[in-house]
Amino acid sequence: MEQARPNSHQRLALFRARLEAFEHDLTAEAPLPDRVAQTLHDLQIALEEVEVAEEEMALQNEELLAVHEALAAERQRYRDLFELAPDGYLVTDLNGTILEANRAAVGLLQVTPAAIRRKPLAIYVAVSDRSRFRALLPRLATGERLADWELTLRVRGDVPIPARMTVSREEGFAGQPASLLWILRDVSEMKATEEALRESEERLRHAQRLEAVGRLAGGIAHSFNNLLAAIAFHVDLLAEGLGDRVGEEPLAHVEEIRAAGERAATLARQLLAFSRKQVLQPRVLAVNEVIASLESMLRQLIGEHIGLETRLDPQAGAINVDLSQLEQVLLNLLVNARDAMPDGGRCTIETAAVEIAAGEEGELPPGAYVLLAVADTGIGMDAAVLSHLFEPFFTTKDREKGTGLGLATVYGIVRQSGGEVKVESTPGEGSRFAVYLPRVAAEAKPLERRGPLERRGPLKRPVGGAEVILFVEDEENIRVPALEVLEAQGYRVLAAGGGGEALELARRHRGPIQLLVTDVIMPGMSGSQLAERLLESRPEMKVLYISGYPEDAIARHGVLEPGEFFLQKPFPPSQFLRTICDVLEVPPRQA
Repeated sequence: MEQARPNSHQRLALFRARLEAFEHDLTAEAPLPDRVAQTLHDLQIALEEVEVAEEEMALQNEELLAVHEALAAERQRYRDLFELAPDGYLVTDLNGTILEANRAAVGLLQVTPAAIRRKPLAIYVAVSDRSRFRALLPRLATGERLADWELTLRVRGDVPIPARMTVSREEGFAGQPASLLWILRDVSEMKATEEALRESEERLRHAQRLEAVGRLAGGIAHSFNNLLAAIAFHVDLLAEGLGDRVGEEPLAHVEEIRAAGERAATLARQLLAFSRKQVLQPRVLAVNEVIASLESMLRQLIGEHIGLETRLDPQAGAINVDLSQLEQVLLNLLVNARDAMPDGGRCTIETAAVEIAAGEEGELPPGAYVLLAVADTGIGMDAAVLSHLFEPFFTTKDREKGTGLGLATVYGIVRQSGGEVKVESTPGEGSRFAVYLPRVAAEAKPLERRGPLERRGPLKRPVGGAEVILFVEDEENIRVPALEVLEAQGYRVLAAGGGGEALELARRHRGPIQLLVTDVIMPGMSGSQLAERLLESRPEMKVLYISGYPEDAIARHGVLEPGEFFLQKPFPPSQFLRTICDVLEVPPRQA
């Protein structure tokens, strides 16, 4: 077996030992000449100096080895940072030819590491940005630094990727040429987030605009309804007073006034629907059953030139809404679809049970919903029309064909019912209105088309009833004619202009009061507050609210509680009397 060769330190020690042995052998025979002795001494000193130099070289070698290991570790750390960086890192020459690329850059450009080397970076830039990119290279080569420069990359399959670049020149070391260091960041998600934020802000501004318009509309409707109520009472009294004493022409004028008042009342109701200030009487309904009950009428409404198809999901479920309001939504959407197809087409009504995740459908909270969709193959709408679609009085129809309140009414009803309406439309391809309403687990009761307060033809009770009615209305132009109408029917009426006066009249009255008829919004005390105080001492008394602007004072969040009744102003005296009769006929256990 070959022996290991001694290192330099061992060889120097061996040489020193031989020199000392040689000197000992020479001095043992005879004294050495001075010259020889001096030479041997110089050799020993030289050997000592060589040993010191050798030890210093060994120390320097150890230091060099440590520096080399540190540099190797530093290079590996740099390599790890370069390779594992979340952004794409590229090194190119000054002409933009790729020399190195990390994993993120290779993944972003959807190529292999081998395929990307020595390729011009320009081939991965979208054609629309390529000339701008090439014009940038000379500036970068002179040392100009660029930060967050946006451009579009083109990857496999011509898929565009929005990106941001930061570029700087890096000088070469040890004679190496200068290069460019590129940092690429995929901003697709950021762009999508920014777009979603812009859409959300736009929806918020649109909702705020609609809310402001709704408040204005509701306030106008309040005053408007009070005026119309007074007109309706006075017109009825005028017609009754004229009787047969005048010809048909004056009575015809009275009827025209009455008809104009009724059209104005319809307009006011639509304004209230948009402003979400209606009083709702919700009940659990099977949406499919409601559609089926209306289908015959809807087919007549839409016309023979349009095909109507229903796609009703048996598992759509139930919703807790006001029946008449749901019917209004369906009718308005069908009329809108019909008007969008003057030359014929196809209309589809669809229902489905849907689950909505957080943020999936605008402002709707996550949960279970029933989808009610109405789609048509009509003329469609562009973005400009869609941005104003639910605003009251906005319409693309001729003035004779629409008021611009149909879709505004749909919007108000759906929002007040806790839902949302979404629209998809393309010019020339039709539209789809999707109404989302909260689904409930309760079982829907069989659909009844008539409620206890619906109009039922001529008044059944005889004239001259003995009931006592406490009538509270702060508008004198309504209170005075209403008092005349009620007394003409035989009712005994206690009339008050406000809550305090009504409480005093009730305190002085010794007998029972069968019915409280009260306005809702009054100075000092609201109608609901008045009813609450009176019912403490007269629990058997029934309550009928009347208002031109129900607001929330009628009931909790605009929804009537069981046993409460409401009549929307304006109303003709005949409807007023019929409603009073209906309420008085309701058994006490239901009141």
